[in-house]
Amino acid sequence: MKLQEAFASEKTELGSFKAIGYKTPGAGNGDMTTVFDYSGQNGDDVTGKWDAKARVGLNDCKMNSLWLLKAEYSQSSGNVTITVGSNAKADCIDPLTPNFCNLATNGTCTLTSL
Repeated sequence: MKLQEAFASEKTELGSFKAIGYKTPGAGNGDMTTVFDYSGQNGDDVTGKWDAKARVGLNDCKMNSLWLLKAEYSQSSGNVTITVGSNAKADCIDPLTPNFCNLATNGTCTLTSL
């Protein structure tokens, strides 16, 4: 988020992962780790979206559950708004990554799909 905000303040638009200097965990390995598949952007695509899909079950968090993040840039205000969430918040976000919701501009998890 900080990379995207810094890029937007300078360029007045969102930047691709490559443009903002971000690499997903598992970059160079198909954006995959043993636990998560990461996606959201391909090449220079500027979608402002990021997700991590669980490749395995994590306690009550089922395989294929998603952690979601979406960035949007407002030309009128010059601000980047971050929305985060999950398709399984109660089973994944709350017990495993309770601070994830704090990444959102409003500090809450409201996103259920991209």
